[in-house]
Amino acid sequence: MVLLLIAQIGAAQTVNHSLYLIGDAGKDTTPGPALRMLEEELKANPTSSVIFLGDNIYPAGLEGKDGAKKKRMSELKLLSQLERTANHQGYVFWVPGNHDWKAGRWQGHWLVKQEADFVEKYYAERGTIKNDSGEVFFPKLGLPGPHVAELPELGYNLITLDVQWWLQDQFFHKVPTEGGLSKKKMEQLFLQQLDSALARSSRSGLKTIIAAHHPMYSNGHHGDSKQPLRFIFNWVPPFQLFGLIGLNRALVQDIPQPRYKRIRNRMLSIINKYQGVLYVSGHDHNLQFIKKDENFHLVSGAGSKRSSLSGDKFSATYMDDQNYGFMRLDMMDSGRIKCYVFGHTTGDVIHSFWVE
Repeated sequence: MVLLLIAQIGAAQTVNHSLYLIGDAGKDTTPGPALRMLEEELKANPTSSVIFLGDNIYPAGLEGKDGAKKKRMSELKLLSQLERTANHQGYVFWVPGNHDWKAGRWQGHWLVKQEADFVEKYYAERGTIKNDSGEVFFPKLGLPGPHVAELPELGYNLITLDVQWWLQDQFFHKVPTEGGLSKKKMEQLFLQQLDSALARSSRSGLKTIIAAHHPMYSNGHHGDSKQPLRFIFNWVPPFQLFGLIGLNRALVQDIPQPRYKRIRNRMLSIINKYQGVLYVSGHDHNLQFIKKDENFHLVSGAGSKRSSLSGDKFSATYMDDQNYGFMRLDMMDSGRIKCYVFGHTTGDVIHSFWVE
């Protein structure tokens, strides 16, 4: 009887699928420690999945003219990540970050589309990954999403979206819309579609993973209030001009900034209608796990840069700002999920915990 019970417990913890999360990996033209660790992991887990969580090219996306040095350097930064998955046999997904949108500058929309084409073409020419036919880089065309990839064989549905669509918009460089809709109607449609996607995923009984570059919660640099500077730029009339002409693009990337805060709160009002959702992101260059309102928020943005944590405002279960690294989610046959954190200081797993 005891042996049977042990066998049942062991079987219940069998890994059904592994999903790697790495963000902000676009700083270097040659792979740094996190990307090298990821490559070794993927060799050992050739049918696992990977999500690159934005800021895939620092500092300003796929900039420069064809053949020029700046363009070639940008391409090398992208290739340092692409080549780690060149022979991968599982799914690989990419989402854009604010730096892929030229860090909020003019032509950002055009550059994020250029990057998507580059990534999609790379995989299409090799034909090794499972989703190599234009189904890699989401959302498409610089739109906010949400895009849903239903992956029942892996045990989860993946919803990808792009918060930068809201943060990019300025009066002199507009963001794209669909079907002649206004930005207000686009936002309403986005929230309706997000709610519908979450409801459908919940009914399916599969895990729901939302992947985006921008986090909903973070104890890092982008979660700081940065007062009184933020108040001056957002509310003092003479300085509001800086926002109108887009010179506040650094501050607009922070959770407390009014534009970010507004869409975040609207998204959370939808997400928090459901339980057990995993929201995975980058943006802050560290590793965090935060449980909030019965949902789980993972920040895995230490792919090529590190930045300090600034306290524990959101009561994280786990935080690390000393390592370049990434996370792996192991989906168990039992329905449970275990998270492994990889860091360069050991070259291997530095922490693990159950996502519950």
